[in-house]
Amino acid sequence: MRIAEMLDRITGITFEGNPRIEISGISHDSRRVKTGDLFVALKGEKTDGARYVDEAIRRGAVAIASDHGLEPGHGAPVLLVPDARQFLAESSRWVYRDPAAEMRLVAITGTNGKTTTAGLVDAIFRGAGIPSCLVGTLGMKIGDRPFPSNHTTPEASDLTAFLRQARTQGCTHGVLEVSSHALALKRVFGTRFAVGVFSNLTPEHLDFHHDMESYYQAKRILFRPEGANSVGASVLNIDDAYGRRLAAEVHGTVLRYGFDPAAEVHVRSSRTRPDGIELRLSTPWGDLDIESHLIGRPNLYNIMAAAAATLSLEIPLHAVRLGIESLSGVPGRLEPVRGGQPYTVIVDYAHSPDALEKLLETVRQLTRGRLIAVFGCGGDRDRGKRPLMGEIATRLSDLVIATSDNPRSEDPAAILAEIESGLKRGAAPYRLLPDRREAIRAALSQAAAGDAVVIAGKGHESYQVIGAEALPFDDRAVAGELLRELRRARGE
Repeated sequence: MRIAEMLDRITGITFEGNPRIEISGISHDSRRVKTGDLFVALKGEKTDGARYVDEAIRRGAVAIASDHGLEPGHGAPVLLVPDARQFLAESSRWVYRDPAAEMRLVAITGTNGKTTTAGLVDAIFRGAGIPSCLVGTLGMKIGDRPFPSNHTTPEASDLTAFLRQARTQGCTHGVLEVSSHALALKRVFGTRFAVGVFSNLTPEHLDFHHDMESYYQAKRILFRPEGANSVGASVLNIDDAYGRRLAAEVHGTVLRYGFDPAAEVHVRSSRTRPDGIELRLSTPWGDLDIESHLIGRPNLYNIMAAAAATLSLEIPLHAVRLGIESLSGVPGRLEPVRGGQPYTVIVDYAHSPDALEKLLETVRQLTRGRLIAVFGCGGDRDRGKRPLMGEIATRLSDLVIATSDNPRSEDPAAILAEIESGLKRGAAPYRLLPDRREAIRAALSQAAAGDAVVIAGKGHESYQVIGAEALPFDDRAVAGELLRELRRARGE
């Protein structure tokens, strides 16, 4: 695409330079610029893309776009735009020929459940024989082929380029986790979605959004009729107060789900087991009997959301059932660690008060012995949730070991002190062990037959951020290693 074509299609640009220059790609990261790229200088919380213009040009950028003044003397044509993030999304759609318009995409937003619901939707597509792609917290993939990603929802240029690649390789459908950060930062600005799913809204990311109303308004961007996005059908959890509010505010096709019998998709009956769930769903397309490998009440909501989203895409009931039943689990979500021990070990990503509460309630229902919880809170993030999570842990567990999550630039002891103010409110005894490996070791050493050890907060993550370093650390691998050590120590 020539810059002149971009100027014709995107309004508000002030341009200096040769409009006949050809643009072959878009990049926001100077380290990944390729010859022929347009480099869009984004201003973030920690750095400013304008600082890396020279590097982008050295790597082959043929033009620069920015919404704030650049130092003179770079020699490359400059597009001065009103909003660099919005421009990144709009220009990416033009350069990569708007792949979302050629696909049927499902967008999933909400505080909890996005990753598992996305995994279920992806499994249903597979069950129906539909070529599809997935974008989310666990990375991106086209079919079975994985692609790395640094965000739940990548920046607009990376996301659009990936969708174009997926479409070129034959994908007709896809499922995306869409975070509130992505919506607020316009990573999916103007993207067309066949279905938008809203799971729930509970306190999280308030260091970024500041209050629940702002958090809700960020999520609402996906669905709002006055916005730039296009959602064909809205699938909304009406057991959630914000879901009910959203149902009253959106236009077009709305498909509600929940335990409320008024919902178009609701649970008629269910039975949870330690190894799965049996349920009957009522839907406008007929009842659906499912035996899922997933466990716990939260997964009933994820199953309802995935079923509603895919049924609205006219996928047959039998394929929806086949897909749901084929999913054995999602990495880091209620994931068991098995090392021959006579007690249960569960690793889960729960890192918000609501998610931790639901996790502990779920495991409590499936445990005949004691419940031992290991958790921490991330540094440089919402501090208000720390005492809340401490209180939840000692209220719902029999023993709590509070430890480090990703302390980042904060002092782990200071984080634990804020957690402890909540731990004191509950009845269970607790310990503070900043070293996460030692905390997991202590929990496993305390466990006896019939108990359950829950290791919460990091889930699938394979690193721990301490200071500016991301050090190798995987709760699942560490728990497995420690279980083997304990067995050797007992002579087994």
